[in-house]
Amino acid sequence: MILFSSIDWLLRKLAYVGFIAASILLLVVALMGTADVISTNLFFKPIPGMVELSGALLAVIVLLGLAQAQAQGAHIVIDVATTAMGPRMHKVAMIFALAVGAAFMATVAWRTTELALSAYSYNERALGALAFPLTPFKALGAFGAWLSAAEFLRQLVIRVVTPAAIDTSPKSHSADVSEDTADV
Repeated sequence: MILFSSIDWLLRKLAYVGFIAASILLLVVALMGTADVISTNLFFKPIPGMVELSGALLAVIVLLGLAQAQAQGAHIVIDVATTAMGPRMHKVAMIFALAVGAAFMATVAWRTTELALSAYSYNERALGALAFPLTPFKALGAFGAWLSAAEFLRQLVIRVVTPAAIDTSPKSHSADVSEDTADV
């Protein structure tokens, strides 16, 4: 149990660090885009490589932020079918969804890792005005994908070992609204 608690704590911290890194990178991309637009419109000279660099960073941003979004339950949830389910069936549906999510993200992580290793093996570089190496971007993307797969797996283990009557999932916005309006 102590081992699982330690792994749980580590995964939550890594997901948060990934989220912070993705947030900082998003700010960097916004500043790069602003600088490029200003340079293009004021000086009639775009900054070389900004489009390629922004594209590489956006992929990293998405993959680094996925684990924290899953941990917080921030993904879009369509609960039309699950609202009518009882606690046991709801648990089975959540276990199925988490298992599919874990398998999908593990596949993405595996393939992204292969891409990063391939990029490293032949020193892949971006095409365009600024030929920067793509290996660091692909490696960060692979890390984010593995982190997301681990988060799905963490939630799956929690769902499997938790009794059906206890709901440990983050509440969706619709559940919060319905609970708030029930008191009125």
